[in-house]
Amino acid sequence: MASTLGLACGPSVLAVTTFGAFIAPLHREFGWGIPAIGLASSILSITLVIVSPVQGLLVDRFGGRRVILCSSPFFALSLMAMYFLPDSLPAFYLGWVLIPLCGMGLWPASYLRLTAGWFERRLGLALGVANSGIGIGTVLAPILTTVLIGTWGWRAAYLGLGVVAILAFPIAYFFLADPRPRTEMLRASGDTLRAAARTRPFWLVLAAFVLLGTVGSTVLVHQISLLLDAGIPANIANLVPVALGVALIVARIVTGWLLDRFTVSHVMSVYLVGGIVSVLLFAAGPNVPTALLAAALSGLLIGAEFDVLSYLIPRYFGRLSFGRIYGVAFSTFQIGGAAATSLVSVSRDNYGSYTPAMLVLAVACALCAVLFLCLGPYRYDGGPQAHTPDPLPHPTPDLAMVGDHPTKKGTEHHDGDASPA
Repeated sequence: MASTLGLACGPSVLAVTTFGAFIAPLHREFGWGIPAIGLASSILSITLVIVSPVQGLLVDRFGGRRVILCSSPFFALSLMAMYFLPDSLPAFYLGWVLIPLCGMGLWPASYLRLTAGWFERRLGLALGVANSGIGIGTVLAPILTTVLIGTWGWRAAYLGLGVVAILAFPIAYFFLADPRPRTEMLRASGDTLRAAARTRPFWLVLAAFVLLGTVGSTVLVHQISLLLDAGIPANIANLVPVALGVALIVARIVTGWLLDRFTVSHVMSVYLVGGIVSVLLFAAGPNVPTALLAAALSGLLIGAEFDVLSYLIPRYFGRLSFGRIYGVAFSTFQIGGAAATSLVSVSRDNYGSYTPAMLVLAVACALCAVLFLCLGPYRYDGGPQAHTPDPLPHPTPDLAMVGDHPTKKGTEHHDGDASPA
């Protein structure tokens, strides 16, 4: 729950999902072109490509809690500093380099690495609960931002978001704890980043997340414009993303529950079929009911993406380099998203319609499903088909691990899905 609250106050919410609310006020005050303002979103994505592997390295070396505590004040100050933004596009772009950089430790890898260390049997559900913070923030933060802008102006809105961001510090200080060595038995088991890069699943995952980045980012950025092109009134088009946000929250929890019962390949294949239906509905020029259905299906897919990523890393590569592997995959996701949002804009201008781009995204969803189906059996889940890593010395001589709880040797109990130490 601490991870849930922390992610709701982090840059994935306060920097990314609120960006669009500032476009119109900045355009009115400074006269900057909307494409010029929108370029800052791509700058944020490019910065994330660089920041994410560094964050993963820091999290693996120092633990999630320390990295979160160090980053939280700087991220809050970087948002508040936008209050002083001058009439200068270079200064605006510099701000969107500094915001993701100052929030380096608050991107999901820190919280998910920390959460994953405490759970084994209920790993999927635990990660789903943690990730739901982004979904909740995705619904609430734009509403808060709109109210702040409408009441006190865009400069005060940045101050308000900075106040929300600083809440991550007391949450982490009082309620987050890095797993203790005897609790996190499997912490030292797994592949290094270099060893993971020599396996087929590693490259399949990277390819899949490039494609997921193209689909998710395109829908999030272009959804309202696409609906307006289809003739849906602006007041209704602006409300359709709420369906996406609600579905995203549902997907965070449901996906975690499913991952504890079904393989990553099967779960993601089902979501990607929904993604194909979604982009084909968008390609056909949706009416209001089909737009709501398409938004909900897209929300389910987008909501599942990082639950799946944070779950498959311990299952295919172990936990030793969780942060590094997560950071590399997150970077590839951002590369796909940054490239796709720009290319889809060009396609829309050239063809006068989003239809060709949506058809390409349908193919991307199908290819992504094939990549997940090629992953093969888990390597670190202890199942009959899994590869079992070399046994590690027990962290303490008198403790064994059953499920998520340490117990005295000789008193182990088994409750169905728990595995003996």
